[in-house]
Amino acid sequence: MNIQQFQYVLAVVDLRNFEAAAEKCFVTQSTLSTMIGKFEEEIGVQIFNRKTKPVSVTQEGVQIIERLRIVAKEVDSLKNLIQELKNEQEGELRIAVIPTVAPYLLPLFLTTFTKAFPKLKLVLAEATTSEIISGLNHRTLDIGILAVPLHEENLVELHLYYEPFLIYDCSSTKRKKITTAEALDYTKLWLMEEGHCLSTQVKKICDLSHKHSDKPLNIEFRAASMDSLLKFTKANLGITIVPYLAANDLQSDKTCSIIRFAEPTPMRNISLVTHRHFVKKNLLKELQQTIQKAVAPHIPPVGKEKKVIKPL
Repeated sequence: MNIQQFQYVLAVVDLRNFEAAAEKCFVTQSTLSTMIGKFEEEIGVQIFNRKTKPVSVTQEGVQIIERLRIVAKEVDSLKNLIQELKNEQEGELRIAVIPTVAPYLLPLFLTTFTKAFPKLKLVLAEATTSEIISGLNHRTLDIGILAVPLHEENLVELHLYYEPFLIYDCSSTKRKKITTAEALDYTKLWLMEEGHCLSTQVKKICDLSHKHSDKPLNIEFRAASMDSLLKFTKANLGITIVPYLAANDLQSDKTCSIIRFAEPTPMRNISLVTHRHFVKKNLLKELQQTIQKAVAPHIPPVGKEKKVIKPL
């Protein structure tokens, strides 16, 4: 048996089609089928039921495939380690970012980072905290950028920056500069939908479990994105709580106010997160330093009076 056979088997599993798997692996279908057949013959277990359409995996094959995925991940880790030892930063880096960070952070550093590593392909995606945790644990992701702490024993967190929360107030023409969570009008507060860590953090800031927040409108709205949340808040003359980088785009809005929280300022800890077996340590350090340098001019220095809000 060899690694190439493992790759052929996994390609068929993922695509459920021998022809498509052969195209993905850049071989003929007969070559792929022959190599998989030899592998099945060598181990004495039939992995695929070729009579079904699409092709299905046998009961015995399920266990074999689970082990093959582990082997494939370890082979990838070995390749990455060799590149790291030789200081060759190339290949693919899979990064997922939570939606309340991605549109505000990525434009600040991506161009600089990609120019520094022209042979490195970045595969970027927006994902919720739970999706990123799952991807890192299953090694389908290399790096997550999200709010921490996560309290996951297999994941390592590398601090990037503290980001204060601000209040986006479209409910009043009275221009406050500073207020407290207790002073907010919860009948006008709008949130992200469940599953977004920002929703959890806002609830913790406001301690909503102990406050009456029924709205006088016959509307229940949970935003799936920051853009939707901000537009809906403005249209309904409401209020919401936003991270600092998101508020930078709102400073020119004269119809709504950006209000700071009184100290201790609630904020979130944005970090790089990897699996503990992630081997590209030098690249990770370069990414951390690039992001921190890019963010520094856009977020004020954080003093001692801060309150870090957990995302989960």
